[in-house]
Amino acid sequence: MQKISTFLATAGAACLSLTAIAQEPMAGIKIGANVYRTTGDQIENNYKVFPFGGVYLGIRGEKMSLVAEGLFTQTRMITGDNFNDIYHSYIQNGKEQVRNAAFDFTELSVPVLLGVKVFPATWLEFGPQFTKVVDMSDKDNILTEVKNVYKESYVSGVVGLKIRLPLHLNVSGRYAFGISDRNNTTVDERWRTQHIQLGIGFGL
Repeated sequence: MQKISTFLATAGAACLSLTAIAQEPMAGIKIGANVYRTTGDQIENNYKVFPFGGVYLGIRGEKMSLVAEGLFTQTRMITGDNFNDIYHSYIQNGKEQVRNAAFDFTELSVPVLLGVKVFPATWLEFGPQFTKVVDMSDKDNILTEVKNVYKESYVSGVVGLKIRLPLHLNVSGRYAFGISDRNNTTVDERWRTQHIQLGIGFGL
């Protein structure tokens, strides 16, 4: 949390610097693919691909930028072979043989990214990403309560590149790594997320 506070203070200082020099507002829509996985001992660790979409808003100076995005996406967690042995107290009666059970989530992510121009039309972006799980689906009714197993929000770190193109277009690629533990149970196992996001934006 201290690192996030430090970044926000730095981003605030950068924003004040941007307001003192020539600047350009940024606003637009963004879509893309989110290559995602959650790592843990008792869950499947394979990557899965989901689409994402949303909007962005920010300001850009000659050498620096500050942008916030609001992105909706889907994610999924699949249990491993021994999930029921370790998490049996969270599983409903009659569902003891749990294997490859899937839990789907709708998430709203808000990355707040500081950008530094490294090449003509190319920006290095980095910062925190705050994610809220707005819907949890346990369609097979495996768990007594999904939110008792899976946290409803988490924080990630983000680093990536964005390239400006003609016709108000831009393309971006970034890596988001989980900082928060997403396991909400009393079991001593950490669940971390990893995202590889490829997107295309259109400035309004």
